[in-house]
Amino acid sequence: MKTASGTNRVRLNWSFLSPLLLPFLALVTALLVGALVIWVTSGNLLTVFDAYVGLVRGALFKERGLSESFIAAVPYVFLSLAVAVGFKAGLFNIGVEGQFYIGAISAVWMGQLLPGLPAIIHLPLTLLAGAAGGAVWAAIPGYLKARTGAHEVITTIMLNYVSFRFTELMVSGPLKDPVSTAVQTAPVAHAAEVWLFYDIPARLQDPLNALAVALCAAFIGFVVARALRRRRERKARNAPMVLTVGRANTRRAPTVFGRHSSLSAALITGILTFIFLPLLTRLWWPFTDRYDRLHIGVLFAVAAAIGVWWLLWKTTIGFELRTVGANANAARYAGMNITRNIVLAMAISGGLAGIAGTIEVLGVSICRCLPLFFSSGYGFDSIAISLLANNNPFGILGVSFLFGAMRNGADLMELSSGVSKYIISLIQALILLFVSAPPIIRWLFRIRSERKLIDVSVTGGWGGKA
Repeated sequence: MKTASGTNRVRLNWSFLSPLLLPFLALVTALLVGALVIWVTSGNLLTVFDAYVGLVRGALFKERGLSESFIAAVPYVFLSLAVAVGFKAGLFNIGVEGQFYIGAISAVWMGQLLPGLPAIIHLPLTLLAGAAGGAVWAAIPGYLKARTGAHEVITTIMLNYVSFRFTELMVSGPLKDPVSTAVQTAPVAHAAEVWLFYDIPARLQDPLNALAVALCAAFIGFVVARALRRRRERKARNAPMVLTVGRANTRRAPTVFGRHSSLSAALITGILTFIFLPLLTRLWWPFTDRYDRLHIGVLFAVAAAIGVWWLLWKTTIGFELRTVGANANAARYAGMNITRNIVLAMAISGGLAGIAGTIEVLGVSICRCLPLFFSSGYGFDSIAISLLANNNPFGILGVSFLFGAMRNGADLMELSSGVSKYIISLIQALILLFVSAPPIIRWLFRIRSERKLIDVSVTGGWGGKA
């Protein structure tokens, strides 16, 4: 923008940050209230400083602190994405904790079922089994919701307890390790384990493992090349008309790009990865700490966030799910199958939760097995994460890391300040409270609410059909 003095002044548009304002203020308010609680209970203001400094050190700066924060964030990402998919379809899947358990026990069963399979087959099968277990478990309340009007909050809460007891039965019964004194399942096969970053150079010495990584790289190359080609074609279609000298007609700039460029990019990427990556990882690899538990589930979590975003905003299935969530009556009038979309949304949600349980067993558990006491409330924390991120898949990545960091840093906070690590649960509960009650934040910070006409529609009442 040019001013009277002749200088150019750039005006930035910060409107894209407005949806993040209330969640950010909710987080700040929860931390302030938590500080107040620590001050009151300890009687010393310096304890608040020691507690929060210990929290940050434990989450980021202690030995393996950052990697442990990433590890704690992985199940949060999958479970929060599961909750977000349900929210987008107008469903409140409060049963992700139970689906987490069912996915874990399904993965353990598949990981023990077919010993001797190569990792290129066994690991995907195990992940698929965990996703299928969670999807089937979540589809049950989805079907009941669509057919009978049974509210998904009630049915998923009830199925949580069923899944807990069923998992205990399987761990202490048919799948129990006969040689272990602890109550746990037998370990899964080595080929079914989620790879640690430390183990990747050794894993890639197996040509089949290198082939699996090359296929993944080829797929990524194909997707990126296709996206770039489509972007160039859109720009070419929107290009101005070009007048051809010596002819009476006009034509647009050429729009034809290589139709096989995506396949070529995938092929080249895959071949180069297969040939050079095993050699490069042997020459130099940054993850040299053998006690570091960071695993490739972190990459799976990022891929899951991208996949959920693509599904919800770039596909017909996602459009139907969001339409059913916004207004089921309008979706029905448009010819959308309400029953199918409700069941599908719950199945996708449960599948993501099942993958979270699978990765915890295959990548984090010390014995690579399922112990009797397994989860620590990941599924319930994920509701707060999804709300704080406004159900945005990429926002979920950041908020999940925040919660994982708080979970990881709580132990050092307790050691350095004497404050109970369970204060973190209080802070997370406060975050959920303030995010779910925006008028409180608006009142505290004197924020004027935007005057908009909002059509609020609920897809299904308590006991009512969608």
